[in-house]
Amino acid sequence: MQYRQVGNTGISVSVLGHGTMRYKSRENAAEMIAHGLRLGLTYFDIGSAYSFKAFDDNAETWVGEALRGVPRESVVLSAKAQPRHGETKLDRGLGIDTRDDMWRCIENSLKRVGVEYFDFYQFWDMSADDHFDAACVGDDSPLVAMREAKEQGLVRHLGFTSHAQADQIIRWLEAVPDFRFITVYYNFMDTAPEAAINFAYEHNIGVAIMGPLRGGLLVGESEVFAQALPEFAGLPVQEIALRFLLSTPAISTVLSGMNEIAHMDQNAAVASLENPMTPEQRQRFIEAFREFSKGEPLCTGCRYCAGVCPQGLPVAHMMPLYQLAEVFKVASANAHIKSMAGHQRLDPAKCVACGLCVDKCPQKLPIPERMQRLAELSAELQEAAVE
Repeated sequence: MQYRQVGNTGISVSVLGHGTMRYKSRENAAEMIAHGLRLGLTYFDIGSAYSFKAFDDNAETWVGEALRGVPRESVVLSAKAQPRHGETKLDRGLGIDTRDDMWRCIENSLKRVGVEYFDFYQFWDMSADDHFDAACVGDDSPLVAMREAKEQGLVRHLGFTSHAQADQIIRWLEAVPDFRFITVYYNFMDTAPEAAINFAYEHNIGVAIMGPLRGGLLVGESEVFAQALPEFAGLPVQEIALRFLLSTPAISTVLSGMNEIAHMDQNAAVASLENPMTPEQRQRFIEAFREFSKGEPLCTGCRYCAGVCPQGLPVAHMMPLYQLAEVFKVASANAHIKSMAGHQRLDPAKCVACGLCVDKCPQKLPIPERMQRLAELSAELQEAAVE
């Protein structure tokens, strides 16, 4: 296992981090954590709403039980709570917008995990300006409690997780110098956060990556990648995706929500490579994207188009699926595309080519044409399934 420093915090973490969102059960959590420790994993990202059944029956308590007897200094724990104005669910750490509520979240999580401090405590999914306001603005904000917890040694460093646009993330980092760690959604398909990742690196702020395999879509095989990197021919897409991320110096750790031993072993093998992808290979991989797309621009996952479709189509979700199937020839996308035709929310045939999404798109993608192709492909896949 390889290890990296988290910005200038003085904390070192395994480059493969263990996301705790997808456990199947308490027993599965114990099995995965024990195996991860044997493989050298040290970073655990926990959330109070994960697998929540009751206050004392959720992923936080499962992690705490699995870590009993493990020296505290041998693991790095990051907990979180979600800042929002509106309905508060304290037991789950959701809808937090006051100092007192944040204090209760911190204390609840410490109790459930059974530790005296967290290495990192993050605002969870701070992805819009009103989320930032709920988290950080005012004398009674949750940020006040996080700062107090840090002063008391209950939390060592502050941060946030986000799906926001890069310029927003940078603005928040500039506004709150306390933030020394961020967790962002990034992979070779969703590159919109790159400017924020680079900003963090330049300012000695640690970076964790979520969504490295795009929710399990970046898997299987692709002949297209073998053309760009023939030395990687035969490697599964998921390994190439991890190699791409781990070759980025700005990234401290890559989170994976592993609940199968085989998957953990595969990921750990990649995370044990001293040089998963050389700078020259990485640049060649990036440049090859232009060839893959035959000169057409690619969706970067910036989400500027989110919510603008008058038909309610989730354009930001559908364009990456188009790319995976049509550009990168990743077969795992086909099952998702097949289910689109006739779907109430996802049917690409509902597109009326109004162009509102194109107006918002920084890349000016030909979204209506790609929606038409998705509709055709979905119908083709459904017909093939019947035959």
